Amino acid sequence: MGCICPKCKSNNVIPIMYGYPALEAMEEAEKGNLKLGGCMIYDIDGGGMADRYCKDCENEWCVDDFLVEDIAKVRFRYWSNWGCYNPESIKEDQWAFEVFPDGTIKYFAYPRASRRVLDKEIVHIEKDRVIDFYQNVIWLYRPWTEIIKCEVCDGCSYELTITYKDNRKKKIHGDLGGGTVDKTVTDFLCTIPKMKIRLEGEDDD
Repeated sequence: MGCICPKCKSNNVIPIMYGYPALEAMEEAEKGNLKLGGCMIYDIDGGGMADRYCKDCENEWCVDDFLVEDIAKVRFRYWSNWGCYNPESIKEDQWAFEVFPDGTIKYFAYPRASRRVLDKEIVHIEKDRVIDFYQNVIWLYRPWTEIIKCEVCDGCSYELTITYKDNRKKKIHGDLGGGTVDKTVTDFLCTIPKMKIRLEGEDDD
């Protein structure tokens, strides 16, 4: 699904380009496929210049300006790097946790090369706890945040994805090992008993 306007929900959205346009860019602008933003690029502390334009309501926005209330979902997926890759395997080698604004948290387990669900769990927590978690996650994507990364040859790798209300996504990749990103997420998940069990691979019993 393409980008949608966060104000009017229209999908009649085009990118904004800054700088002196080449001939191809000018032609695309004339066709209505691109909006020319001018040659002045401003250094906006803590935010960004508008990079999308809605042709229906004339709203302009930048994904870097989105706040907690603009998040549609946070997804933390990780997978095992151990052993030989077997595309036919139905063993759990990939796991995902999805955190929604209404307090719903979904867990899924898959084989490494498939989205076939082998196990799942759904829990509900207080919205305030999700808001606090979202604040911490947004902070991870800020350019001034110092991120400690752990690199491992085996073990597990992860992908942390924020999906915003305009359908755009921001992603961070790394290896599980107690770095800034994975620790932020796993510390939160471990405060939820059922998710802690799933994360640690323990038995429900």
